Amino acid sequence: MNITLPTAAVVGSLVLSASPVWALKPYVQLNVGAYSRDVEEKDASIVGNKIFGTADSTRIMAKLGLEYGEILDVYFQGGGASLSIDEFNNYDAPMDWAYGGGLRFTFYRAPYRDGLRLFVEGNYLRYTSDDTVQIEQNCTGLSGCPTSPDNFFPRQAKETIQWKEYAVLLGASARFYEARPYGGFRLSKVDGTDRIRAGPDSNFTTPFQVTPDLKEQDNFGIFLGLDFFLDRAAKTVLNFQVSLIDQDSIEAGIRRTF
Repeated sequence: MNITLPTAAVVGSLVLSASPVWALKPYVQLNVGAYSRDVEEKDASIVGNKIFGTADSTRIMAKLGLEYGEILDVYFQGGGASLSIDEFNNYDAPMDWAYGGGLRFTFYRAPYRDGLRLFVEGNYLRYTSDDTVQIEQNCTGLSGCPTSPDNFFPRQAKETIQWKEYAVLLGASARFYEARPYGGFRLSKVDGTDRIRAGPDSNFTTPFQVTPDLKEQDNFGIFLGLDFFLDRAAKTVLNFQVSLIDQDSIEAGIRRTF
């Protein structure tokens, strides 16, 4: 008598399979995107204590990852990011190195091929950018120009923004032939600093430095995306994704699994 063992078993809502789906699969992905979000700075030295602005960034990133069993996906990302915030002294920094990483866990897979999947993902990105700007500083005895109290004068300054961004995504996906649409909700946080410093000049005899905290204005949003498979083995995939509310972004990428 021949006995055929099942290749998959359902444990709660998680599918465990003895098929090659549980193999380790390294992959590389290249992404390019444009990102925009509202931010704010807060410091006692700022008139009104707060400044609001819109941070615009272009990013070109490479992602190196390892997927295990279509359940766990761990990745490192690195590349370049630019940053512009017009309201912050017309800050406009060119592209510089950026890096980070993330992890995605698929906690539910429907017990049939290409069915519904639910996942949670956390990721992190960090970069530092620099620009030379012109600030307006109050002229008082503390700033080294007592002859013109309570007046504002222009001053050349170096400005360095350290950007640290965190995001948690909760989403769902399902495959339909060569396409896999997905979407869900996201929570994000910006935890950065803006270091502004200036040396003595013709108007000011003392150096100046301030480091306001840089934060997001909104942290709840949504995301929508589409994976398009270019081969039957699903090893080459085009990806498109947009995010709204907490940040307005659009990105495109191509992924190759080995």
